Amino acid sequence: MKNIGEIRDLCTGCGTCAAMCPREIIEMNVNRKKGIYEPIIVGECDECGVCIKVCPGVSVDFRELNREIFGYEGEDMLIGNYKACYVAHSTNEKLRYDASSGGMVTQILIHLLNKGIIDGALVTHMNPKKPLEPEPFIARTPEDIIEAAGSKYCPVPANIALKEILKKPGRYAVVGLPCHIQGVRKAEIINRKLKERIVYHLGIVCNHTPSFKATEFLLEKLGVSKNEVKSIKYRGEGWPGSLKIETTTGQILLLLPEYWGSGFGQLFIPPRCRRCSDHMAELSDMSFADPWLREFEGENIGKTLIVLRKDIKILDDLKKEGLCNLEPIEAEKVLLSQLYNIYMKKKVHMIDNDLYKGRFPEIDLIDKLISIFEPEKLRIPKKLIKIYMTLYSILVSLKARKDFLM
Repeated sequence: MKNIGEIRDLCTGCGTCAAMCPREIIEMNVNRKKGIYEPIIVGECDECGVCIKVCPGVSVDFRELNREIFGYEGEDMLIGNYKACYVAHSTNEKLRYDASSGGMVTQILIHLLNKGIIDGALVTHMNPKKPLEPEPFIARTPEDIIEAAGSKYCPVPANIALKEILKKPGRYAVVGLPCHIQGVRKAEIINRKLKERIVYHLGIVCNHTPSFKATEFLLEKLGVSKNEVKSIKYRGEGWPGSLKIETTTGQILLLLPEYWGSGFGQLFIPPRCRRCSDHMAELSDMSFADPWLREFEGENIGKTLIVLRKDIKILDDLKKEGLCNLEPIEAEKVLLSQLYNIYMKKKVHMIDNDLYKGRFPEIDLIDKLISIFEPEKLRIPKKLIKIYMTLYSILVSLKARKDFLM
C-alpha cells in the first residue's frame, strides 16, 4: 500500500491521515453513494508512509499501545485496562439535561479550560452551513464546548483538527470515538510534539457510527428533504433523549429514543465498523458510556458511566468543588450495561478474523447464525423491521450473557 488513497473499505473515516500528512495533500471527502468519509489524494505523494503509519483502519496493535500508554498490556479483554469505574453526572442541571447522558464530558472540559489546565479541546459540532454534516474544531471557550455537547450519529472525521494542535502550541484534550483515539495514539508515537500537547484523551464508547444514509432514512420517514433541515440534534433534552430536527420553515420535529431501533442503528453500518473490536475506547484516559442498567430505568435526566484508565485527579477535583456527583460502580456492571455491543464486536464481528481465539468461549453455531442474520445483511420489509430487530436483540442478549457472564 503506497498511501492512504488505496485503503478503500479499511478506512474508519477518522481523519488522522489528513492532519498528519507532511505535504498536506490528503482531504476527507464524503462519498455520497456510501454515505461515509473517505480520504483522497489531491497532490503529488512522495510515499513517505506517514498516512499509513497513523491509520487505525489498517491496523491497531493493542498490546504495543497498551504498553506505551499504561505500561502494561492488561488482562481485561472486554473493557480494557482500568483503575476504577464510576457513575456520575454534572451538578449543572442545564448541562446535564442538554447532554446525551449526564454531561460529564462537557463538565470535565469546561473545568479543565477554566483552570488553565488545557488551552483547547478537540470536539465536534454540526456544521451551521451544512447542518447534516459534522465539523470538528478546537474549542477554546466554555461556550464552544457547550455548543459541541451531545452525540453525533453520523460519520465524523474528528482528527482533521489535530492539524491545528500541531500548528498552535498549547495543551489540549481530545474527545473521540475508539477509532479517533486509536488514530491519535498512533500519531503520537511518530510525532513527539503531538504527544506533548495532548494531555487528556476522552473516549466515547461506540458500537458503530451510522452512515449518512441512516439520517436520510429518518428524514424520508418524516417526509422531510435534506434541503429543508436547518439543524439536527441526535441526543439531548433528558435521558435517553430524542432526536430533534428544526426545518427552514421553523417546524420542530421530535423522534423518541426508539428511532435507533427503527433500522437507523442497524441497517447503515459502515464496512470498517464491522471489523472494529474496540467498543469501550480502550486506549483513552477515560471512557464514557450510557448506563443501560435496570437500576437506572427510572432515570430521565441523565447519568454517565466512567471507566477511569489512568490515575487522573480531575474527577476528585470536580467532586470536591461540587461540580459533579460521583459514585463508584463495579466494573461488572459497566460490562453488563454494554454487554450486547461488546459481544457483537469482540466475538460476532471477529468470527472471520478469529482475533481472540483461545481467549473467549469458542465460536459456536449460534454465534455464526447471529452473524449471518444480522439485520444489515438482509433485505427486511419496512413493516417487519421493528419486529425483526426485537427478536434479534433478544437472541443476541441471551447469547452474550451466556458467553460473558455465566
